[in-house]
Amino acid sequence: MIDLRYHIASIVAVFLALGLGILIGSTIVGDNVLVNQQKKMIDRLEEQFYVLRERESELVESNEYKNQIIGNYENYSRAMLPPLVRDRLTDYKVAVVVSGDSEIPAGMLNALSVAGAEVVSKTVALSNLNFSDKNLKQDVQKFYGLDNNAGRDTLRQYIATSVGHIMLNDAETGGTKDFLQKMNLIKFSGDNSIPVDGVILVGGANNIANLHVKSFDQGLIDILTVEGIRIFGVETKDVKYSFMPQYQENNISTIDNIDFSPGQISLVLAMEGEPGHYGVKPSAQKFMPSLPVESIGGR
Repeated sequence: MIDLRYHIASIVAVFLALGLGILIGSTIVGDNVLVNQQKKMIDRLEEQFYVLRERESELVESNEYKNQIIGNYENYSRAMLPPLVRDRLTDYKVAVVVSGDSEIPAGMLNALSVAGAEVVSKTVALSNLNFSDKNLKQDVQKFYGLDNNAGRDTLRQYIATSVGHIMLNDAETGGTKDFLQKMNLIKFSGDNSIPVDGVILVGGANNIANLHVKSFDQGLIDILTVEGIRIFGVETKDVKYSFMPQYQENNISTIDNIDFSPGQISLVLAMEGEPGHYGVKPSAQKFMPSLPVESIGGR
């Protein structure tokens, strides 16, 4: 659609230029040869212009129809979600970490609730992790006992390790937790004293300033993996900067369309025991896990 509109705008600009050319040509040139040539060119451009306008209308109508179909399929998937996931994660304790700049999709939390899982804590990486404030950077270097040469990625890795220990309720992390929250680096909520069966890492960024997947996310994955905690990497479908390739290098299950019900079903089934890379992006290996036939009336 953007290219088509650009093409139309270009044709309009040519119309204006040719009109100006006719005006100048009729003033300078005594005969009508140049004027006739320009009129013929305008006629051809007008014909092309109307064809493009008609084509644009067709594309708009087609897109509206496709969006309606997609919406209908999403409504159908939402209706199918409860019987497909109900009670599959009973007594499952999960922590959610938001590492990018996306919100936690309400549908994801609802799917976990229907499945019987309990979200015991939520941890959010804040925008200060980009360390645009030099004073903040120096405060963090001092807190961790690092010299002034320690770069932003190194600081984010240290913070990720601290976050992992806090989520695991390791001893002597209270001071670190208070410091990270005071500096507006990390926001903690919920109860980190409850042992978890898995961690959902909500990645993906729309602002490159929040793209810390190779430092913060990787550091968190490393510490949780060492402790034997299962990790599930998710992000929304239209996020600008995808974290999926980096997540997949760590051999964790990924879902790249968690804002849609098929992605939410995929997450629950992956947590239940069908690991894989699910979704609609090129990094996905499969759209969804195999659906449990007993949930849809099979035998």
